Amino acid sequence: MQDGKPGATPANEPVSDTGRPGAPGPSSSPSSPAPAEPRYQQLFESSPMPLWVYDLETLRFLDVNEVACVKYGYTRDEFLSMSILQIRPEEDAGAVIASVRDTPPDVFNSGIWRHRLRDGRVIDVEVTSHEMTFMGRATRFVCPIDVTERVRAERKLRRREAALRRAQAVARLAHLVTGPDGALEDWSDNLPCLVGTATAGVPATLAQWAERLVHPEDRSDFALKTAEAIRTGQRVEFEYRLQQPAGRPICISQVIEPSSAEEAPTGRRWFSTLQDVTEQRSTEERLRRLTEELEERVKQRTEQLVASNRELQAATLAAEQASVAKSRFLSNVSHELRTPLNAILGFGQLLNVAGRGPLSASQQVMYGDNIVGAGKHLLSLINELLDLASIEAGKTSVEVERLAMGEVFDECVRLMAPIAQQREITLDVPADVRIHVMADRMRLKQVLLNLMSNAIKYSPEHSRVDIGCEQFPDGRVRISITDHGSGMTQEQVAALYQPFNRLGRERSGAEGSGIGLVVTRSLVQLMDGQMGVESSPGQGSTFWLTLPGEIRWPSELDGAQARSPGPADAAAEVATILCVDDDAASLRLVQDLLATRADVAVITATNGRIGVELALAHRPSAIVMDNNMPEMTGTEARRVLRADPRTADIPIIALSASAPPPSDPNDTGPRPRYVSKPFDIHAFLGAIDAALADARRRRSALSTASSTAPPES
Repeated sequence: MQDGKPGATPANEPVSDTGRPGAPGPSSSPSSPAPAEPRYQQLFESSPMPLWVYDLETLRFLDVNEVACVKYGYTRDEFLSMSILQIRPEEDAGAVIASVRDTPPDVFNSGIWRHRLRDGRVIDVEVTSHEMTFMGRATRFVCPIDVTERVRAERKLRRREAALRRAQAVARLAHLVTGPDGALEDWSDNLPCLVGTATAGVPATLAQWAERLVHPEDRSDFALKTAEAIRTGQRVEFEYRLQQPAGRPICISQVIEPSSAEEAPTGRRWFSTLQDVTEQRSTEERLRRLTEELEERVKQRTEQLVASNRELQAATLAAEQASVAKSRFLSNVSHELRTPLNAILGFGQLLNVAGRGPLSASQQVMYGDNIVGAGKHLLSLINELLDLASIEAGKTSVEVERLAMGEVFDECVRLMAPIAQQREITLDVPADVRIHVMADRMRLKQVLLNLMSNAIKYSPEHSRVDIGCEQFPDGRVRISITDHGSGMTQEQVAALYQPFNRLGRERSGAEGSGIGLVVTRSLVQLMDGQMGVESSPGQGSTFWLTLPGEIRWPSELDGAQARSPGPADAAAEVATILCVDDDAASLRLVQDLLATRADVAVITATNGRIGVELALAHRPSAIVMDNNMPEMTGTEARRVLRADPRTADIPIIALSASAPPPSDPNDTGPRPRYVSKPFDIHAFLGAIDAALADARRRRSALSTASSTAPPES
C-alpha cells in the first residue's frame, strides 16, 4: 500500500482549474461555494505535514506544499517537473507502478514506503492517500509521514524479540502471567512446546496446571510455593517435575515474581519464569556419581598405598632382620664348625707332641673317643647344613610312596633304642599300627629320628617318650612325639625355627646345632605335610606332623586278576580319572591297573593339549599326567588347569622318570602328588586313593557350604 491509491473511503474532492484542491473547476457544480477555494488553499499550504497531488496517468506531481519541499530538498518548480518514481529507489519502481494500477479508486490507502531525498538519503514514510479529481484529471492526494526512526526501532525490536526467542529455545525458557484469581492470562509462544502440549491444551488456571501437568509427588510442594508467592508478594524459586505425554518427566525450575504497577496497571499480577533444567540436573547427578566414584577410587588407592607402605616397611624390616639373621647364622656356623674341629685338631696335636711318653690305654681311649665324637658331631652338622642349603635352593626331592607306619616306627625305634637306654628312657610306641602314609621313606625316617633324638635329649632320665599315630576322617595321618622335659615358653616356641637358636639349651650339656628342626619342618612340607608344636613350661613338649594317608588298599594285585567288587563297592560312586601320557605302553599300564578298580572309570589322552580339553569337558575326579610330553608338557597343562576355575581344584598325580621339579610360583592350586617311574603298584594306587579322597572332601565341603547358605530373599 503506497502513495499510489487510497485505502478506505471514496472521496472525490472538487478541484479548481487552478490546480488547488477544493477549488471548483469548469466541470464542477455551479452551486459549489466559490468562497471555499481560498480556505482549502490555505489548509493545503499551511499543513504541518508534507502534501502533494500527482497525476494517476503520468505519475507527475501536479501540486506540492512547502513542507514537502523542505522535507525532500526540492523547490516547488523542481517537484512539479518530476514524477513520483523519481523520489523512489529504482528497485521500488515496479512495485509503485503495480500499486497505482491495482488499487481500486474508492480505496483509502495507507502503507509504508521508501522515499529518496534530494541528498540521496532514503527514508521510511507512512503514506496516506486517496483518489480525487484535480484540474480535470484523475489524481491522488498524498500525505507522507517520515517514520524512519520508528521503523528502525521496530526492526531493532523485532531482531531482539527473535534473538530472545532463540535464546529461550536454547535455554529452554518460557514465561507466563498469572492473574489474582489464579488464571493463566498470558504466556510466551514457546510455553506449549516446553510443557509438551498444544497451545489449546495449556491449562487455564494454576489449579489445572498442577492437576494436569505437575508430577503427583510434587503437587503438594507446588501448591505451597505458589501460595507463598501470592501471600508474601516476594520472589519465590522452586523446582518440580512436569509430566510429559510420552516419555520421562522433565525437571522445571520456576521463579515467581510480582509484576510492577507499570506491567500490570489493572490489578495485581504474577510473572513466572520457567526453565527446563532436566539436562542440568542429570549432568549434576552424573557429576556427583563420578565424584563419588573418584573419591572411592582415591580412598582405595590411598588404602593400597598405605598397605603397600606397610608391606614395604614389613619387607624392609624383614630384610634387616634377615641381614642380621644371616650375620648371626654365619657367626654361629663358624662357631659350630670350629668347636668340634678344635677338639679334633687339639687331641690330634697332643698325639704328635714330641717328648711325651707313651700314652696309657685309658688316655688312648679318651683321645680316640673325643676325636671320634667331635668328628661325628662335625659330620652331622655338615649334613644338616647341606640339607638346609639344598632345601632352600629348591633342589631337595622326595620320592613319595605308600609306607606302613608300623614298619617305619620299628626301624626308628631300633636305631634310637641304644641312645634311650643310656639315659634309661622308655620309647612308648603304639602296638600293631596299621596306618599307611604317602611319604618319602628316607626323609620320613630322618624327620622321626630327629624328633625322637630331641625328645630323648631334653627328657629327664628314667622317663619316657610317647609316640602316637592316628588317622583323621579326611584321610590325613597325625604323628606325635611327646617328651616329659621342661617344656617351652611362648617366646621360645616363636623362635623355635631360627637356625642355630637352641633357646638357651646350649648350657644344658645336650649336644645339638639348632638347625635340625628347621630342616625337619622343611622336609615335612616337601612331603605335602604340616608340622607344629604344643608346649607349656614344666609340662614337656609335643611335636606333631600330619601327612597324606590312604583310605583303602587292594589286598593283593596279581597279574590281570581283578578285584571282585563287594556290595558296598557296587553302590559306591564311580569316579572318573583322566590319564594323560604320550607313551602308549605307560598309558596301557595305567589303564590296566585302574581296570582292577570297580569304583573308577578311565578316559585317556596322548598329549597335554588334548588332556586339558578332556579335563574341561568331563571334569574328572582326578588326573594322572606324565610330566614330559610333546606339544604341551605336564607342567604347562597343570598351569592351564589351575588357571581355570572349573578345573583349579582337581587333584593331579604327576608321573615322572626324573626328580620332581621345584615348586611353580605360578601354580596356585594344590601341589601335585609325584610318583616316580618306574613306580611301585601299591604306591601308585595309594596316590590314586589319596587324590580321590581329596576330591570327595572338596565336594563334601562345597555341598555343606551350599546347604548352609541363607536362602535368597
